Formats: sequence, C-alpha cells, structure tokens
Amino acid sequence: MATSVWQLARTRTAALFARRGESPREIETQLDRSAARVDAAGADGEAVRSGQVARWRDDLADLLRDHPDAEGELQALIDEVQRQLPPQQHQWIQNVSARTGGTAFGALGPNSSVHVHYHSGARDTEGAEDIG
Repeated sequence: MATSVWQLARTRTAALFARRGESPREIETQLDRSAARVDAAGADGEAVRSGQVARWRDDLADLLRDHPDAEGELQALIDEVQRQLPPQQHQWIQNVSARTGGTAFGALGPNSSVHVHYHSGARDTEGAEDIG
C-alpha cells in the first residue's frame, strides 16, 4: 500500500470485485480505508497490516470460490504487482566475540564475508583480515 504500484493494485482489485456486482468505487474506498489504517498505526503497523492482509485474503478467497474464472485475472495482477515492486533488500548484522585467547568466526546470508579483527591484551593494536 505504500508503493508506487498501489494505484494499479487498487484499480484492478476493485475491477475483480465488480464480478460480484460490487461497486468498484466502494471497493476502492475500502482499500483506501485499509491503507489509512496501516498508515495511522504507528508502532503497531505490522499487526494492523497483517490484519488487513488477512481480511483481503479472505475476501479474495470468497471471490474466487464464487467466480473461479477470476483466477487468471487475479494471478495476472499479482504477477504485475510483483514485477513492479522494488526488490527486497536484506541486511544482516552479526557480532561475534571471543575472549581470553579464543577465536570466533561468523558468516550470515548469501555472499557473506567475514572480517576478522585481532586484539591482544591491553595493547590497542588491531589487525583486520577479510576472508570472504
């Protein structure tokens, strides 16, 4: 709901529900209300978003049960929205420590690299090695 693809999804979803005789304008209003609830949720945004997703998932399942011929149109909409959404970005941060002469290594995620920092005793010398 917070992406540039929202208008496409909103309009085409409303068109799908028109198969049940529902007003596209009313469906768009309901979708806008869902988006506003998520936007206004603040810290509870993920819980509210999950609730709205469940609501629309159930409504779409009902639509497909009543109009199985809409499946291809819904799949085409899903495919189009997925193509237009920006790719997900993942960032992992992992801190690994070793004490008293121990050694610790860690790697996380695809194409990980490991940066090794050596510290010795009270001296403040540091060496780093990248063993990607």
